[in-house]
Amino acid sequence: MANFVSSYSQPSYQSVGTQTSMAASIHNRSTYQCYPFLTNEEFAEVCHYLDVKYCQATLGPLRKQWRLNLHTALDTSATSHADLVTFLQITKPFEANEVDDQLASHLSNVALGEPSAPTRRSKRQSMRQSAADNMMIDLEEADKSSYALYEIHLHPTYRAPCLWFSLHNLPIDESPLDIDTVFRRLVPDQFKHTLRGQGAIGGISIEHHPITGVPTFFVHPCLLGDAMAQFDCSKEDYLTVWLGLVGGCVGLWVPKEMAMGQT
Repeated sequence: MANFVSSYSQPSYQSVGTQTSMAASIHNRSTYQCYPFLTNEEFAEVCHYLDVKYCQATLGPLRKQWRLNLHTALDTSATSHADLVTFLQITKPFEANEVDDQLASHLSNVALGEPSAPTRRSKRQSMRQSAADNMMIDLEEADKSSYALYEIHLHPTYRAPCLWFSLHNLPIDESPLDIDTVFRRLVPDQFKHTLRGQGAIGGISIEHHPITGVPTFFVHPCLLGDAMAQFDCSKEDYLTVWLGLVGGCVGLWVPKEMAMGQT
């Protein structure tokens, strides 16, 4: 999984000459019970920190394309003693939707003022109204565009975040449970060969969703602990770094406006 590093380069470590420097290099991980692995409480905490980053970031129009929501649900698993579990949902179109801009441009050309030739007024008004109606229908259809729903849950075995994802509003001839659809829609070209070579362990797997029980894809977290161990992440930055490692292989990138505040 270390091959999936996308937003962050691997740090280069040198021998530390002073005890002060050594203490600083492990300062953040000492705030965890067993870094980089997480307890239920620590996972809930890092989820809240990412939610705060999202709420405070100046994303502008990107906020409509990259939506993050913090959720709490009843824990129905037999592996935890907690009553509630915390998880994150991120909704993202498969690609930047240019349809709205194109339609808006067309709509701006549909003039609704009085025509210069009174004898043609009725016909021209009818044509303009018809064009405007068609544009509004297209705008409504654009709201139903295909998108990916990502979820970040704590894996009960690996005690690490696990990225689940599902595909929605696909054309009728594309199955949301077809791995080829996933590779075609989500996986960037630079990751395809590596992911296919990993197989189910270390790559993309499908399993019952931890809350809904619906078959859902996820990126297997078995090697993420080793990758995260190379970083000394504060709890505020844990999921930002983690998403930089794992998200890119399935088309999920942390907006730079959120990552810029990372310490």
